[in-house]
Amino acid sequence: MNFISSVLLALVLAFQPAQAATPQLPKALVSQVERLTQLLKDSHATGFPPAAMAQNVKLNPYQEGVIVVFTIEGFGGGNNHSQYLALFEIDSDDKTKPYYTLLDVIHVGGKGWRGIERLNARITPISKGGDLAIDIDALEVGPEDAPNFPSKKMVIRLALHNKRINEVTKSVRK
Repeated sequence: MNFISSVLLALVLAFQPAQAATPQLPKALVSQVERLTQLLKDSHATGFPPAAMAQNVKLNPYQEGVIVVFTIEGFGGGNNHSQYLALFEIDSDDKTKPYYTLLDVIHVGGKGWRGIERLNARITPISKGGDLAIDIDALEVGPEDAPNFPSKKMVIRLALHNKRINEVTKSVRK
């Protein structure tokens, strides 16, 4: 291969669309996230679908779920954003594809506060009644950070109790 061919190949490869960091969300789940976005946004804000992340989780030995972290930006027409975490149960019957039932949604990040860059939830049972702890690595804005560039490592701890999510504590990672 000559020099010109090498340069052309490099340019073609450089302008190929990047692969998504997380798998494509199923259409039914995308629809659910779009509905949540419409409910949570103001008249100026919009969803940012490329930032959505999903992770399948086991809610109990018999029930699958999916955690979705999604972003809404432009609140008040400004340069700000918020991240939300939604938890869905996955169900299906013999006649349909899987469908997603919303359990709860919670505000987990935003400009000047903290953000989840990669969804890596760890689920731990905390009672025999089905309560779960959900730990997610995040970055928090430190005293030297610009509002959109958090650098302080932390863990967000959420508790699922009676199909409701609450933030329990935050602990800084060492």
